[in-house]
Amino acid sequence: MFILFFLAGTLCFGQAGALREYVGLLSIKYHPDVVSYMGKFKEAFEKKGYSDTSKAIDNYLKGLSGSGFIYVAGDGTNYVLTNAHVVSQSESLSISFEKQDGSKTIYENLKVLYVDEDKDLAILVFDNGIKPFTQGLSFSTAMIDEGIDVFAAGFPGLANTAIWQFSRGTISNATVRLPKSSDSDELIGPYIQHTAQVDPGNSGGPLLITAQNVPTGYSVIGINTLSARRRQAANYAIPINQVEAFINTALSNEPVNEKELIARRVDEFIKGLKANKAVYGHISGFLSNNCTASNAEYAISELLEKGTRKVMDDIDDIFGDDPVNGMSAAVAWYIESSMRSKSGSINISLESITANDKGGFNVDFNVNDTIVHSEWIKEYGVFRMDTYGEKVSGNKTLLAEKQKKKEQDKSLRTDYSVAISAGYAYVFDYGSAVNVSLKFGSTFIWGFDLAYAFETEYLQIGLTIGYAHPIRFNTSALILFGEVGWSYLSSEASRIENFYSSIGFGFAMGFTVRGGVMFTSAKVPGLFGRAFYQHNIPIVNDQNDSFKHHGAIGVGIGYGF
Repeated sequence: MFILFFLAGTLCFGQAGALREYVGLLSIKYHPDVVSYMGKFKEAFEKKGYSDTSKAIDNYLKGLSGSGFIYVAGDGTNYVLTNAHVVSQSESLSISFEKQDGSKTIYENLKVLYVDEDKDLAILVFDNGIKPFTQGLSFSTAMIDEGIDVFAAGFPGLANTAIWQFSRGTISNATVRLPKSSDSDELIGPYIQHTAQVDPGNSGGPLLITAQNVPTGYSVIGINTLSARRRQAANYAIPINQVEAFINTALSNEPVNEKELIARRVDEFIKGLKANKAVYGHISGFLSNNCTASNAEYAISELLEKGTRKVMDDIDDIFGDDPVNGMSAAVAWYIESSMRSKSGSINISLESITANDKGGFNVDFNVNDTIVHSEWIKEYGVFRMDTYGEKVSGNKTLLAEKQKKKEQDKSLRTDYSVAISAGYAYVFDYGSAVNVSLKFGSTFIWGFDLAYAFETEYLQIGLTIGYAHPIRFNTSALILFGEVGWSYLSSEASRIENFYSSIGFGFAMGFTVRGGVMFTSAKVPGLFGRAFYQHNIPIVNDQNDSFKHHGAIGVGIGYGF
């Protein structure tokens, strides 16, 4: 009996080890734009203090994604089954199989053939249709029930390294249905709830039961897809009957009415936009890989500048789980922002659907009484939005133009803390004068002005307060200003020889009103020209009533700090 027990244990160990030949680690090759921009996003989020997001980007650049296993169709064609979320945003994938001695077999350039996002299932094909496997894992036809032993196989991560794991548990609920989201009453499923250990990286791997007369000693009853948070050992797998239905749809040769498919897809898109809440989570599920990759950098730059703290925190959480999905959420947020009217609502309807010469469809929407053009392509057997309007079109010059505009705005200075100017003024009734001005502040301004006419010895010294308003153009700006204040006025006619022995003043005090414009350019930051009109109203006159209402016009040049 001891010998039989030992042999049985050895046989089971050998069979479990045989699973390694059919269950592999999937690694993503991202769109080139994703790889190119990831470093920039990492730097941007570091500056904003989102260190966890930065670390997550580092990890995802390594490309480790999840698990998958071999399925061989009746005609001998080889496929890999996994979760849709495992292959999200992939351009191509590789799968590696690791033996117990550490040796690996790797297959490159797998492509996603078809996905079902609602069921979270995906099927991949090998490069050039190669058929390295004569058989895959067997599917179980046995009835399952609570309490039976099950096993999970896959490659969860450990310190940024994916490691083979084979775990054991029991079925705790054979047909559980789960809420679609935390704020939804809609249920999805059914799923198989079990207690076999499942960790991040196990997604897409098989849930198994023991079986006789199969090479590995195990057959598949489901695909592990998620785990419950804040619950111990509550893991969920998609039942095998749903997997088989998915395979039949994916490999079906029946003709498809593309116009009906795109119409249903667009209708689903529009319905989700009418929810009374933020909808970028809904929009992100409709974006193509190319749309996300080629527009993410611009969208994230907009998000970092204009996004609310709540949106930033939400998308940061998405980034923490999956940076590429975070990129998709950022593009979706940017699309949502462009859709919302001034009142905050989204008023959208379908204008037209027409086939294009790219093998997809042009879809025009009426958004808040404006026609917006979009292009949709078929990706993984599902229609997805590839462009939306002019800003989400993959135009790489938009970011360069935005950066150029930022540099221009930085060079085009209109927010001076201190501005000094000097120039020529003509004071009516007193002649030509020099004018000097010293101002403080950028919007609400205050400062001093001096005007002196040599010929009449006219002197005006004023203290003013006022308001300045810049009007910015591409590389230049006008700054309109208005000021009021109090001035000291003196001239040759107002002076008297015996000032201390005379009754009255040898100078006047007056109310000053000034308005004008400044012109500045980004070519010479800080340099400006100035033109103004000023009117002086004597309030306390000199002893000879020398001063009447009089105006002055002037021009000058100055520099702001």
